[in-house]
Amino acid sequence: MLREFAKYYKPHRKLFILDMGTAIVLSLCGIIIPAITYRVFNVYLKGRELEMIYISMGAWCLLIMLQTLCDYANIKWGHVLGVRMEADMRKDMFSHLQKLSFSYFDRTKTGHIMSRISSDLTMIAESAHHCPEDLLISIVTIIGAFTVMLFVNPLLAGITFIPLPFIVLWGTVFQRKMKESFREIRKTIANVNSRVENSIQGIREVKSYTNEAGEIEKFHIVNQKFTDAREGVFGVLAGFHSGIMFLLQSYSALFVGAGAILIYYDKANFAQLLMFLMYSRFIIMPIFRLVGFAEQFQQGVTAFERFREIMEEKPDIEDKEKALDIKTVSGNIEFQNVYFKYEDPKEEQQWILNDINFKVDAGKTVALVGESGAGKSTMAALVPRFYEVDRGAVMLDGTNIMDVKQECLRANIGVVQQTPFLFDSTISENILFGKPDATGQELIEAAKNANIYDFIMTLPEQFNSEVGEQGVKLSGGQKQRISIARVFLKNPKVLIFDEATSSLDNESESLIQQSMEKLCADRTTIIIAHRLSTVRNADYIYCIKDGKIVETGTHKELLEQAGYYKKLYSMHAL
Repeated sequence: MLREFAKYYKPHRKLFILDMGTAIVLSLCGIIIPAITYRVFNVYLKGRELEMIYISMGAWCLLIMLQTLCDYANIKWGHVLGVRMEADMRKDMFSHLQKLSFSYFDRTKTGHIMSRISSDLTMIAESAHHCPEDLLISIVTIIGAFTVMLFVNPLLAGITFIPLPFIVLWGTVFQRKMKESFREIRKTIANVNSRVENSIQGIREVKSYTNEAGEIEKFHIVNQKFTDAREGVFGVLAGFHSGIMFLLQSYSALFVGAGAILIYYDKANFAQLLMFLMYSRFIIMPIFRLVGFAEQFQQGVTAFERFREIMEEKPDIEDKEKALDIKTVSGNIEFQNVYFKYEDPKEEQQWILNDINFKVDAGKTVALVGESGAGKSTMAALVPRFYEVDRGAVMLDGTNIMDVKQECLRANIGVVQQTPFLFDSTISENILFGKPDATGQELIEAAKNANIYDFIMTLPEQFNSEVGEQGVKLSGGQKQRISIARVFLKNPKVLIFDEATSSLDNESESLIQQSMEKLCADRTTIIIAHRLSTVRNADYIYCIKDGKIVETGTHKELLEQAGYYKKLYSMHAL
């Protein structure tokens, strides 16, 4: 784990050297100042060497100024180091998340991901610069101070060693407890974030069902768990710090008591005692730093473990070593004996898709119809390889899509979902998502083809109008037409409309039907629909029931068969 973490220091090694260098200088200044003090009282004052006293005072001032400058540099650039490492880790995590398959996001709460990419990484960043510098300052100061003390008065120095093993023992006992407590806090804060996100995103449902009290109660439960976890860790920290405080306060008392006795027996003098008292301050501070190091290190380790969990997550879908990059796509699609289930295919569970065989010739339009849960959307999700088939193959122009690069495959497929997702930005940025380098004229043409241009022109900011989070400022039909404009810009060879008009009013459906007809021209198109009026003109229709194709034919042929399709059509007509 340390090796994985160390790689984030490498791009910022100059800052790290500056941080560690200033930490060493701070430590050395802390060691030298008491030594000069001892020299003044034990040598120069006795010898009436006024000039050397003045020189020593000047050295004190220079050392204090140097300490101040180094402290400034250490605090500023140490934190800059941590922030830059945090940015690198956040970039790596976000990039890795983009590679993960849909199955990961199906089983992972967004709030948990947000917690790891924000608060966890901030905790790691703090540990990244504080822990090394605190450890270095503490070690250099303690070793340096005790070396000088042993040289000046070995007997008094030996006595001051007595509390150190107890301090170390106390820290060791509490170390494991702190690690467990901080891990629990990280988990509970993720649950709080998830609960808040869930409630805010569903605020319209909450208010429409007057269920505010229920949401408050659910939040109270996770909030109480977080509160309990934090209270628990504070109990551990209180025991840790109070014990350390007792030992440290006893440390200063030991200097005074032992020093007084040794002076009484002429084994020490007041100059030595004064120096040792100054060192007690400089030793206590590093010990406090070590206490902070132990605490922060455990928090950092816990947060980094959670960072690693995501970074070690492997995508279910990966390109083969020599995956193909197809330059020209015609759009022929074929399912060959396809079986699929969302759970482990080795487990004895019902197949979502069971021995599916169907074909779409380039430039043709087919429709997949059936009741909810029949497997239509699952079939559509297999074409861009959002999920992998368990058995059989999905072919594109005669090539198994598992042999094609995902980027190449998806670049040639446009998907219009039942509930389109709009980013919290402007209308133009949402449409340009289909082709970021499109010209202004291409943007306008796409909006016109999607029958959304006239509406955009009525807005005060026109294309620069904000759509709000998830397009909250727009109607369902307007959001759908913007998503279709996005696909117009992408200009793919294969189109998938997944219930694109199922939740729209008649006027919006009519406008979208018109834009769909323009978009489908000369493209391979798969339409999934509940409203069978939208698939009448399809070149071919496949009826799906319980994961199987039960009927095929044109609209007219299927009605004449008087089977499952006619039953669905009659239900819709009613």
